[in-house]
Amino acid sequence: MLTREVIGTVLIAMVLGVAVYIFFQIRKRRSHQESVLDAPGQPEPGNHLFHCFYVSTVFSHNPLERVWAYGLGIRGQAELLISSGALTILRRGERGLAIPLEKLTAVTRESATIDRGVEARGLLQLHWSLGSTELITNLRISSDQEGAIAALREALVK
Repeated sequence: MLTREVIGTVLIAMVLGVAVYIFFQIRKRRSHQESVLDAPGQPEPGNHLFHCFYVSTVFSHNPLERVWAYGLGIRGQAELLISSGALTILRRGERGLAIPLEKLTAVTRESATIDRGVEARGLLQLHWSLGSTELITNLRISSDQEGAIAALREALVK
């Protein structure tokens, strides 16, 4: 009888131990990344383009490594704005970021990123540089993907 309780307690302790280990590894990675990466720009007011889901920011040379620095590792609801000098991603409950337009190198569409796969061309990828580091920010457009992409491209041309 007591064996089941002991096994259950040991398994719960193991799960908690793994969770704590993962937490501290992410914290360590975030701290290291913040020591080598510049801080992203602060959000700027601008014209609303569309609502989206912020999925991830990854290193362009290693798209399987998430950027945890400055809170960029956390997914969530977002809004994309454009001003005369920057593309701003306002994230609900998290720190927003501004990508200077001169640092934006490409806008592409893909089907997958580090831990998310969607329908064909369902992710919007913003290729940009933060200091000397090339990054890719992945956004999932909630509705009217084609209209949102068209609005973004039109705004970038202006």
